Amino acid sequence: FEDQTLYRSIIGSLLYISSWTRPDISLSVNLLSRHVGKAKEFHWNCIKKLLGYLQHTKGIGLLLEPTHTDTAELCCYADADWGTDKETRKSTSGYIMFLNGSPVFWKVRKQNFISCSSTEAEYACVSDVTNSLIWFDA
Repeated sequence: FEDQTLYRSIIGSLLYISSWTRPDISLSVNLLSRHVGKAKEFHWNCIKKLLGYLQHTKGIGLLLEPTHTDTAELCCYADADWGTDKETRKSTSGYIMFLNGSPVFWKVRKQNFISCSSTEAEYACVSDVTNSLIWFDA
């Protein structure tokens, strides 16, 4: 794939979209963004599939509905893989927070160290989630 500038531009737009309105594409965008500067035809084909998915699901959005209670319920789901990056053997963490059933914050990122076990990768993910929950609750 020759046009690396176009690839970087599209990745930038997808990062913006996945960060603010589309948690469903966060992992895909995170994985594709790892190839900025060295994208191949395979990565370009993946972007085209992702853009097609966005075109077919453009009616999907975030909906925050009013609650009829005095309390708010904050719920979080998290997961991590273990060393699946073939080049670095680093793990990927992801989590999503729901406020009264609606997604309000999510994040996918490659961990910055190599985990020695799946448990260590999961604990690193839980640490990230805890830091975000503390910030969110403040």
